[in-house]
Amino acid sequence: MNLLNLDPQTKEPFTKIVQTLIQKHKLDPNEIFMNVLESQEEPEMNYWMTKVLVQEHFVSPRQEVARDAEGEVVKPLQAACLLQNVGMVAALLEMNAFQGGVTDHDLQLAARMASRHEDQAVLGVIMRYAQEVGSLETFMRELQGAQLQ
Repeated sequence: MNLLNLDPQTKEPFTKIVQTLIQKHKLDPNEIFMNVLESQEEPEMNYWMTKVLVQEHFVSPRQEVARDAEGEVVKPLQAACLLQNVGMVAALLEMNAFQGGVTDHDLQLAARMASRHEDQAVLGVIMRYAQEVGSLETFMRELQGAQLQ
């Protein structure tokens, strides 16, 4: 699955960048992941950097990245939605970096965040993911019937 239709050949430069940051500059892969999460760079860069960090450097795509005002855990997928990081959202969806299916809390919360912020790019990627897994209709029904929690 490639939600952004990116050419897999473009991954290699990002693999080299991450290797250089870790080996030469001694940066922690988790620190790089947090920088990518907060990045305003092009979606392609955020997408490949996320993929490389998770797949090749074993960064957890489900780690706690923050806590909200009520003390609830914020995961990378929700944070990426709030930060409108479409590249990271796509990569995390492809790697199933959430618990449950398209109608469960993690993905529905992310979709409601994107919807509330009228972020068509992020919402479109989430909908495309639901379509790819054959559950778009179920996903949309749940999204339309649920309230933001």
